[in-house]
Amino acid sequence: MSKNINYDNNNYFCYIGAFSDEDYKAFSLILDTQTAIMLERFYYNPQKLKNDVNVAITDFLLETINKDKVPGFAMQESCWDRSLASINSPQFNRLEKALNDMNSWDRDKIINHSKSNGIPFNDFVMREKVSFTETMIPHLKSNPMLLGSYVIMLKIHLLNFKKSKMDKFKLFREFADFMNQDIKIFHAVEFSLAVDYFLGNSNKADNVQSLLKFGSKDPLGAILTSCWDLFFLRFLQLSFMNNMGGIIKPKLVSRDDALINLAMYSSIHGLIEVNDTPMPIVSFDHEGLNITTMNFLDGIQSEIRNSVVSRSQAFIGDIEGQAEKITQIAIQLELELLSKIK
Repeated sequence: MSKNINYDNNNYFCYIGAFSDEDYKAFSLILDTQTAIMLERFYYNPQKLKNDVNVAITDFLLETINKDKVPGFAMQESCWDRSLASINSPQFNRLEKALNDMNSWDRDKIINHSKSNGIPFNDFVMREKVSFTETMIPHLKSNPMLLGSYVIMLKIHLLNFKKSKMDKFKLFREFADFMNQDIKIFHAVEFSLAVDYFLGNSNKADNVQSLLKFGSKDPLGAILTSCWDLFFLRFLQLSFMNNMGGIIKPKLVSRDDALINLAMYSSIHGLIEVNDTPMPIVSFDHEGLNITTMNFLDGIQSEIRNSVVSRSQAFIGDIEGQAEKITQIAIQLELELLSKIK
């Protein structure tokens, strides 16, 4: 197993590091959404959890008493209400109370709580279940960092309809040109997934399928969930290189099997500066590709490297304008994708 993937003693929570070839002691722990939700359940109803889950969460809290836990983005994802097109404030308050309170507990409090009936919460929390989503644009405006990933994933889903009918090199050329020329955004993780899916790496096809969630009855909702999975991995990598927001030597805590599998072959390889902004170089293991495919991919990657400055300059001085342009592309792609399933 890669050195950046380490499960706890209960094989419940996984600690994901930024490098595949070395491990390090984390100071900050970025919580993904599943982790935050399980901690909330433990806070309010520990006795309703299965015994092994109760034990695993208790041990996690005991082992991380002195760690800086970072739950903000997990809270945003879990509390975004599609029926409201905004954060569900009562739900957010409930989650925030649980996570903040647990951060102040000592060992005795954690152990005693695990055997208790939990903490009462008197405010009423209601959330309407949404089975189909017409647009995710309001959510993207609440977290613009998801925009690039979302529009790329929309494009991948649309190209999937052509996969059985179109030459794989032409198909991937359309994808690469979309990233490099149309939206001028290069996301290495999404690029890697597209390589594995469209260029024939069957060894990783199952993991790509589980991340991209093709065939969902709520495709836009599924795509946004995928974007959040990839966001947590990207946030880990950027935070490690830049110490973003005081996050120091972070690891990502997750229970998402698809995300964990992706992290096994996606890690920081180095660092470059583009327009005085540090950017991590992310390496991937594209095993199983034949020579013809590798040569084609090398050419695409050379084009991407050679255009890095021009892509970055597209955002200089007019970030809002460029973001709005990409948002309009996302709206068009949403409509196109929904038209194919209705």
